Amino acid sequence: MPYLPVPRPIEQRRPFFRAFGPAFVLVVLVLAAAAGPAAPARAAEPDYTGYQTLLKRYVREVSVKGKPYETRFDYEQLFIDEDIWATKRADGLAALHSQLLSVTPASMTPRERTAWAINTYNFMAIERMTLHLLVPGRKFMRYDSPMQQNNEDGSFFAAPVAMIDGMSYSLAGFERRFLYGDTAAQTLDDGLIAREQPGDPRIMCALVKASLCSGPLQKWVYRADSLEAQLDRAARLTLALPTWLRADVTTGQLSATNRFFEERADFGGAELPGLVPFLLKYAPAASKRVITAHRLTRPNLFFEPDWKLNQFDHPRPALPGADSTKAGGKR
Repeated sequence: MPYLPVPRPIEQRRPFFRAFGPAFVLVVLVLAAAAGPAAPARAAEPDYTGYQTLLKRYVREVSVKGKPYETRFDYEQLFIDEDIWATKRADGLAALHSQLLSVTPASMTPRERTAWAINTYNFMAIERMTLHLLVPGRKFMRYDSPMQQNNEDGSFFAAPVAMIDGMSYSLAGFERRFLYGDTAAQTLDDGLIAREQPGDPRIMCALVKASLCSGPLQKWVYRADSLEAQLDRAARLTLALPTWLRADVTTGQLSATNRFFEERADFGGAELPGLVPFLLKYAPAASKRVITAHRLTRPNLFFEPDWKLNQFDHPRPALPGADSTKAGGKR
């Protein structure tokens, strides 16, 4: 497993919440208090300013010219900036958590609720991965996949991460309840049992599960007034990645991630009758040509998702006396 860089001196760290100063923390506390039982329902999205700042600071574009758009998240730097090693907490993330959960989902319009749920899910995945980034008892060794991250609360997707309207939710439970309308979602639901409730297939492209088998985490928040365009963009960016689709025009072979099968409720069931229409609308031109030329009704084969952590790898410093033009390799 990779190792976290040695933390910088505390005076050099830039805790996320300090960018806003005391006023930001005060606002968060007021919002959290307003979410109490006596507070009136609010049919509006929360203030996403803090979450937007988090994305801009720690989402790193790693795209190569001429290749699909890709990003990584810098969990390591966020861990260091929040001084989690010493304090075992992250005040900035806790403030954002309170802010994003200061609303009443039932009072939102469907588009507001979907935008809020995507933002909140992605944030909570970032929060949980960052808080538990290091392997216990192994100093600066970090986990290399969310699938490796287990503690006394449960696995990454099954551990409780949010309390909403008096009910505790895991990431998997939150996803099912607030994005797919599954009212039977349980706190410890690990998502291994396939959904039966269908939903918008673009949502799977917008949710980032702290791994390379997700779509690219983008630097902007989802909003109700632009949700349709944002979901369309998420679908196109995601399907352009070889971790999702691989088209060979010469052989007519189309390979796809098994995540489509995992989310088969959105594509009409186990035979995935709705997948090809989805691909013809959002997939890259090469995939569309293969589908059309060979009259495919489904991909030729499916491959296992890559659950490796979507961590941004910092360039290695040049060794003394080394050619600086050759430095910058990945760890």
